[in-house]
Amino acid sequence: MRRNCLRALVVMSMLAVASVTLYAQRFSSYGDINRAWMKLPITGVKNGNILTLLEAFNKTWRTVPATELLAQPVTNTDAPGGYAIVVDRPNGYVSINELGDDGEALSACVWKRSNGHKLFAVAYTRYQGVFPQTYVYMYDYNQANGKLTPEQSALSLFKPSFEGAYGVDAVTVQLPQHGKDVVVTEFIMGWGMAINHTYSWDGMRPKLSRTELACYDEMEDIYSKEYMMEDRIRFDRYALYDFDEDNVPEVWLSTDNEEYQAVFSLVNGKVSLLASSFYKSHLMFFSGVVGSAGGCGTGCFSATYTPLMNSKAVYNLVDLQSLDYQKEEMVSTYYKDGNEISKAEGKRLIKSYGEAVVVVPATRKLRP
Repeated sequence: MRRNCLRALVVMSMLAVASVTLYAQRFSSYGDINRAWMKLPITGVKNGNILTLLEAFNKTWRTVPATELLAQPVTNTDAPGGYAIVVDRPNGYVSINELGDDGEALSACVWKRSNGHKLFAVAYTRYQGVFPQTYVYMYDYNQANGKLTPEQSALSLFKPSFEGAYGVDAVTVQLPQHGKDVVVTEFIMGWGMAINHTYSWDGMRPKLSRTELACYDEMEDIYSKEYMMEDRIRFDRYALYDFDEDNVPEVWLSTDNEEYQAVFSLVNGKVSLLASSFYKSHLMFFSGVVGSAGGCGTGCFSATYTPLMNSKAVYNLVDLQSLDYQKEEMVSTYYKDGNEISKAEGKRLIKSYGEAVVVVPATRKLRP
């Protein structure tokens, strides 16, 4: 009896290993696809129907969501196995989303190109809890020879503005079911908000047309009121930079000529101006401290310092210098959060910031 039980356990173990091995052989991981998809054209594709194109892709790069969708290619928001499926043949669009955390999703669409070919796109998303990570694969489809040729695109090359605390890029790509625009969304967890990049169809491919930064209009308003401007300053570029190293980035806005700049924090939907400059001043940075300095009138110079903790201002220090005409020297008066403090305390705080550091952020255009 014991020998039979042992034999049964061995057989069951072998079957389990074989099942796992077979599963690994049957399906491609996103890593497998990312490493080799650009090197491998797909041939023998009969037509440009969205399901035909997806089936051809799945025969080469077999994934669980595509296989589930092709097994039941009909719209079903509560499909067996916990999937939500959309199949829109007239608009050349399909999608499948695994319900729940740590799942996978896949969408695909097709555009008609101005050269008579078609552009086929697959967006493959995996979730790790609330962190989505999407990979985009694009192919030119030539009906004349039935060939899908891999094509590098701005979407497949997209890099997030900021890499999250856990090394996971929280990025999703929404392929169009209606219309032709593609929207890439970056989720900044500490903000509770996102950045949307819209890629508009130009006849051959989606091309970046605009970037919508969370609370951008509010940031423009705050900056304009700070300098009592009648006309709002329209910033041209942005960068995300983590000045206090808390894994939540601050927003750095600038005009192309860098004459107007501002640094904001976004915490749980609240926008705060941390530092700003205009054509008579400049930004300055220390470890964990942002500030600005510049002229404030005849015989007047002002420097502000704002230490940060958890993306919030700890306090605001102002060194207001005015010219003593009798002594012919600048005299400092210090204010902490609007209240005058002693010269000794003001000098001590500034000394505690250490040496100024040079920050050169990787900026991106708000409008191409």
